[in-house]
Amino acid sequence: MHDFSLMGIDIGTSAVKALLWRSDGNHRMAYRRAKGSYVLDQGTGVPEQNPVKLWRIVKECIHEVLKGCDAGSVAGVGLSGHGPSLAPVDRGGNAVGNIITWMDPRPLMGSGCQTGPTAQGGPSFEATAQWIDGQLQRVSGSECVEGHVWVLQPKDYIGLRLTGEMCIDSSAASCMKWQPNEGGRIDSSDSGARLFPRVADPWEAVGAVTARASEETGLPEGIPVAAGSVDAFVEALGAGLVNPGVVCDSTGTSTCVSAVAGDGCSLQTVRHVIPGARLIVSPISYSGGCLAWGMSLFYPDVYSSQQDWSSTVAEALDRSEPGASGLVFLPYLVGKRSPVAVPTATGTFLGLRPEHTSCDMLRAVLEGCTYAMRQAIDALGDSLEASEVRAVGSGARHDGWLQMKADVLNLPVVRMEVNEGTLLGAAILAGVAAKTFTSFEEAVDVVVLADTVFAPHRQCSANDICDDGYSRGYAAFCRAESALQEYWNDVAATWPTQR
Repeated sequence: MHDFSLMGIDIGTSAVKALLWRSDGNHRMAYRRAKGSYVLDQGTGVPEQNPVKLWRIVKECIHEVLKGCDAGSVAGVGLSGHGPSLAPVDRGGNAVGNIITWMDPRPLMGSGCQTGPTAQGGPSFEATAQWIDGQLQRVSGSECVEGHVWVLQPKDYIGLRLTGEMCIDSSAASCMKWQPNEGGRIDSSDSGARLFPRVADPWEAVGAVTARASEETGLPEGIPVAAGSVDAFVEALGAGLVNPGVVCDSTGTSTCVSAVAGDGCSLQTVRHVIPGARLIVSPISYSGGCLAWGMSLFYPDVYSSQQDWSSTVAEALDRSEPGASGLVFLPYLVGKRSPVAVPTATGTFLGLRPEHTSCDMLRAVLEGCTYAMRQAIDALGDSLEASEVRAVGSGARHDGWLQMKADVLNLPVVRMEVNEGTLLGAAILAGVAAKTFTSFEEAVDVVVLADTVFAPHRQCSANDICDDGYSRGYAAFCRAESALQEYWNDVAATWPTQR
């Protein structure tokens, strides 16, 4: 096999990243905070993402990761990004509005998106497209919108800048009630559905790097760009999920628990980013975001001066026992998504006492995120039979958190050699689009490698009732949620008028 390299680009909620994977097994990565692309919508206080600024950040990442490398060896590019987030562009590919992200509550507040407080069930492509359509109609009139504007995911906007082509990938499209017709277009008369471009498969080369994009980025002109998909779906591939039996824990700003569905699975699934497979996906907000929030409050100097907080997190966990001295944290700073969506759920500390330390509070934050993960997995019942959990994403940097997950879930947790699963999955999609791999199985065997295994510490036998700190903590977590449900319902009754 000749020497080659593959590039994966991930548009995250909090960061933009690019990875160059080389056929000799080495890799390098570039990272930029996404905050430079966020702007406040005047009068609402809701952050939106500016596509033009985002493209500038992506170009910086591409240039950095190619610096000192043979750019001519890049055989293909793959994409991933946060969702369900959308931005409107005109037929010429020019942005006519900002990216409305999955964290934005306004689409769920629209009268066309819900008949009750939680009827929408959380953020969705449909709600966001309908909201954007309504905004455009108010500004320009329906005749100006019809046939003149598309909505693109953030990664699709980057694909447009690279290739000049527009699409939505079939895995993302499978999340919607609107499904593509035989012509590859979203088929529905509902408001917003007409704004989606053609549907392409994640492994499909939607276009090639144009001469202009080559000049701007340094990428070779003419190499294929794979459509890619939503970050969590691509990340499952980056963790090596091609068959049932393995769970992917992808923890970045949020966590997604995903697994390949077996035959006869009765759960709701989405199309995997590989042919013929489907994924069970449980999104859990707002794990990495909660950690960042906790660090900014309890350890502001470390938060502001370092990108890697691993040593501080490890020290905090060492100084606080499992159960966080009775402190419970509900991690729903931006609402709850799984196992039942409660958009009006809020983050909460319960049980605070004067003796609690910043170490207890940070441990409680991580425990709360882990308990939410267990709750989502427990809700899947027998449909998810797992032998191990594969951890990817920025959360996989923290040994203590991975050990906590192994103990709470009672499953071995495996940190992958490349924990940026979205980037690795995107690179695999690039390799398939460029035909450097003959199959996804071959690609996973070559590219995806394990690093460290964290085995659960059993503190009681299988037939006994565990009375360790995590068992007590999980029980308290579930009781706290139940107690707050009435409050969240009261908030939901007046929710649409709160912003």
